[in-house]
Amino acid sequence: MTGFRSALHALNVNIECVHRQDDDPSICPACHKRLGSSQGVAAHLSTARSCQWYKKGKMRALTLPGQFGLDDEIEMGEVDEPLPAEGDEPFLAQGDEMIDTGDPTQVMQDFQDRLFDLVPIPSHAPDLQHHRHDPDENIDLRIEVPHPTAGRVIRMDETVHQRWRREFSGTDEEGDVSMEDVVIGEGSSAAVNRFAPFASELDWRVACWAIQDGIGHKSFDRLMAIPGVAEKLGLSYQNIRGLHKIVDAVPPRATWKKRELWFKNDPEDKHIVHHRDPLEAIKTLLGNPAHAEHVVYRPKKIFSDASKSERIYNEMWTGDWWNTVQDRLPSGACVAPVIIATDKTQLTQFTGGKTAYPVYLTLGNLPRAIRRKPSQQACILIAYLSVSKMVGKQLTKKQKSTRIQQLFHDSMRIVLEPLIEAGKKGMEVTGGDGKVRILYPILACYVADYPEQCLVTCAKYGTCPKCQVNDDEMGGREAAGWRTQRRTSKLIRIAREKATSISNFQELCKADNISGGVRHPFWEDFPHCDIHMGITSDVLHQLYQGVVKHLEHWCTSLMTTAELDHRIRSLPPCFGVRHFKNGWSQLSQVSGKERKDMARILLGCIMGKAPSQVIVCYRALLDFIYVAQYPTHDDSTLQYLTNALDEFHANKDILVDLGIRNHFNIPKFHSMLHYEECIRNFGTTDNYNTEMFERFHIDYAKEAWRASNFRNELPQMTQWLSRQEKIVMFQSYISHYQSEEEREEEVQEAVDGRNQDVGVVTAKRPAAPSQTLSNIQTKHGCPSFSYHLRIFLNKFLTRGDSIPRTQVGNAFLPFDKLDVWHSFKFSLDTLGNDVDGQKGIDLVRAQPGRGKSPGRFDVVVVTHNDGAESTGLHGAPPYVSNT
Repeated sequence: MTGFRSALHALNVNIECVHRQDDDPSICPACHKRLGSSQGVAAHLSTARSCQWYKKGKMRALTLPGQFGLDDEIEMGEVDEPLPAEGDEPFLAQGDEMIDTGDPTQVMQDFQDRLFDLVPIPSHAPDLQHHRHDPDENIDLRIEVPHPTAGRVIRMDETVHQRWRREFSGTDEEGDVSMEDVVIGEGSSAAVNRFAPFASELDWRVACWAIQDGIGHKSFDRLMAIPGVAEKLGLSYQNIRGLHKIVDAVPPRATWKKRELWFKNDPEDKHIVHHRDPLEAIKTLLGNPAHAEHVVYRPKKIFSDASKSERIYNEMWTGDWWNTVQDRLPSGACVAPVIIATDKTQLTQFTGGKTAYPVYLTLGNLPRAIRRKPSQQACILIAYLSVSKMVGKQLTKKQKSTRIQQLFHDSMRIVLEPLIEAGKKGMEVTGGDGKVRILYPILACYVADYPEQCLVTCAKYGTCPKCQVNDDEMGGREAAGWRTQRRTSKLIRIAREKATSISNFQELCKADNISGGVRHPFWEDFPHCDIHMGITSDVLHQLYQGVVKHLEHWCTSLMTTAELDHRIRSLPPCFGVRHFKNGWSQLSQVSGKERKDMARILLGCIMGKAPSQVIVCYRALLDFIYVAQYPTHDDSTLQYLTNALDEFHANKDILVDLGIRNHFNIPKFHSMLHYEECIRNFGTTDNYNTEMFERFHIDYAKEAWRASNFRNELPQMTQWLSRQEKIVMFQSYISHYQSEEEREEEVQEAVDGRNQDVGVVTAKRPAAPSQTLSNIQTKHGCPSFSYHLRIFLNKFLTRGDSIPRTQVGNAFLPFDKLDVWHSFKFSLDTLGNDVDGQKGIDLVRAQPGRGKSPGRFDVVVVTHNDGAESTGLHGAPPYVSNT
């Protein structure tokens, strides 16, 4: 925090030492190697990872190619560029040797070796060598093997934007204007209105503002009723009704329909399903020109190197399922892996009890980074299921449960039935680039929490929806035989044939771990589909709201609640870690984000209180949770999951011996056995985590409900959602046909916006200006600061000019004061924290104490080598901070 970097940043000074070898074209300007020719230098800069910082132009603000001393000629000039971020600096010699690692964080190597003298790892811990592997390293050596026959283009057709331009602008297929009413101006000045059906750009922008900002209908009408407003703005509409009429002229993504269902013995109790054709939704997703370059039609197998001995899994098209299904389709056909998610959500916050039951659809053809961002419109709401209560005093609790199951499956059959025929015969789909392919939409993944998984698969509650394990054997290390769709359908059919009554049918089904509430599941006739395999792992509900929740509860058996809260409150504030100032006992309705914050400090809360075997159990489960969320997996990292499970099951009996648990027949603990299989089939867990769809509830359910008048709200919600989608689609259409100058301007604005978000942000003025080195060392408790500052600066010297380590302590520093900043901010967007599309900001503090108030010195763990990027930390430093 207080090093030479801060000083330079404060002074805004560029220090350069004049050295003749910098002008030699045969010497690399980054690492100062002599390569013989300028062509060799160019090739070296293009291939050497350690010198990529120079090619990117990120180190021009700081170069020290000379030796510190009074005889050197030093030039000083103002710096217009920001200082380079950590990781972009060259790593030069220590002493007389040069270590070309490209890692600038090894500034205080000897000191760090002493500081981080890690605690020895117990014999039961996994082998360290396995934890030094990163599946994303050596990415250039990867071998991709795409499917040889998938994705054939059969012809070209007009895109959705071309069709809209023809319809709105009144042009024929060759682009000639054929409608006079959409032409602005007269004579040679006439121009086609690219904002049609809106009269002008202002007409469009006012409509966009009114729809997207949620302006009330009466408020907008009052604005338009002000004399002269509509006339002076030149709007083609005078009220909200006229505005909606124009917006409704834009073609929808998919048309909404309504179906009613009722039980034969209760025809008056109607259950309404609002839904859209899933085939129209699929065509809309694949036909979006904004995503044309990103859509994938051919599955591929990715290997770590040319030996093809190790598979790599990340996106959905790298998994085994897509490759297997592709082999079963005709040559040239494409698979559209359909991902369905359902989850009932609360609309009211405190009173009212209003709920919605949305059904979402997205496709595995789209990259996960696009699918999980609501702003990308890569997920479509295709239905609102009925949430009407089962009425009738004569109905028992079991009968109501049976009716709920029957209503769900009948409703889902209505919504997804078009997928059956299209999955068998295929359909033509025009992509965003105008290429037409034969596509087979196949139900691949069903994303839901545990109760809904049992509902979808007809599994008896308390059993596993993916394997045949009994509910009293779920605590074992091994899974039972797989459930299959064919087997479940057969068992239901046999029970239906043998049953003499409804209760007898349910008994026969439950004997086979089937719920018994459904006679005809909605997925019976789906081709190339296995609903049990399609049930995906759920990091949010299974791991955080399941495993972590149990671990937290078990802590109260190791100590009293008061002691646990005291330990939590006593933890020092630290960057990136939430400080629970009131402990955990005061929390209610803990969210997924709070569970993640609790998991970060969970292990530290039981240290010194729990036996070592308990700590090993906790650590193994936390290792599993974090490894399961890797964005890229290979055979080695999947073995990490196996090792973590083995370690937990090898030590879990201590929890029984201590009386914390009687058994481990917990469905969410058992679900961890299926994570490896799910990753191999469908890619990494961020392809199908329920957290993504939980975020969609805000835009597709809660905001839609708030826009209604709360009476008969579903028709209003579907209409509101349709208009929101039309505005977004029309924005994309306008952008596609804007002028080259406007497009370049928008691109530049986007680039400028990204540049503002990335990097380290500090205050304009230092918190403690012009601090002497001795004062810094005293206040910050770092007596060897000046020594390590010399080591840091010595890194930038060339091999011949660097000072040997034994003499660095006596090297001359050309300054005796530095400006000190007590905090800095940095963005979290590069850490995979972009599910909601918002860029998170974190704050790091290094603030000395004042008077009676203690100081705060946050701990920052820096990746020391490439292997540290993909693993946890083993052991602990002997001290944390000098607070």
